[in-house]
Amino acid sequence: MSNVDLSLVAFTRDGIDATYEPWLFQAMIDELATNELGIGFIYSVLEQLAKRYDLSDAVVVLEHESLATQEFRLGAHAVGTDRASALSKVPGVYCEPDVVPARELDAVRTACQLALSLHLARFTAAHDALTTIANRRTFDIALTNSTVRSARYGWAFTLVLIDLKNFKIVNDRSGHEGGDRLLRHFGFALRQSVRQGDLVSRIGGDEFAVILNNAEGHEAMGFVERLRDNLAKAGETIEFTTGTATSPRDSTDPAELTRIADARLYAKRGIIHR
Repeated sequence: MSNVDLSLVAFTRDGIDATYEPWLFQAMIDELATNELGIGFIYSVLEQLAKRYDLSDAVVVLEHESLATQEFRLGAHAVGTDRASALSKVPGVYCEPDVVPARELDAVRTACQLALSLHLARFTAAHDALTTIANRRTFDIALTNSTVRSARYGWAFTLVLIDLKNFKIVNDRSGHEGGDRLLRHFGFALRQSVRQGDLVSRIGGDEFAVILNNAEGHEAMGFVERLRDNLAKAGETIEFTTGTATSPRDSTDPAELTRIADARLYAKRGIIHR
């Protein structure tokens, strides 16, 4: 039997082939077995590279069309000014000591570039482009999963629907730029107002939704108070109306839970909603 080269050949955007070393290909397989290929893979590859060549430091410089140049350092350490001044902004892998073969450096850079691109693609697909919080698709999946757990195990959670007041007036007075700025600030305040494990999302033009996990109805009042406080601290005057529904008490069906929260929101606004 003839000798078989176990390395994997890939092609970059420029059409230049880069050869993956067997250890690097195995690292990718191991990462996919437990996590999706992404930022974590970049740090794990730098760690394995450092062990393989007894490196004291390693940094990979990457670029992406939607981002400025990104730098990732061994151990997830920050790239300080002392280290940055010695780095080239040209994408590549920079090691101390400089003992890694060029072919292997190219392979590591290409693999890390792929991981970064996949990470950003997943983030873009799951988040609203304007506010960077979860989008409608992500919210629908999360709500379905939460109701399934609530029906099966009795775990409580509260759905909060939020509608901004007079948003059309803001758009008419300040234009779309002013409206976009308001939405971004509101999305940021939402993120500041929830606990780890909760989900904030933009589900429409000026409509938002929050899933408060392990929360009965009264926890929603605390969330609304925090949201108002965070908006006030930021100097933002943004009025909004909320409607809530709690699972499993109100329903364990996502559509029915949404209908109940929506009806309560419209009731607060004095609108008959069918």
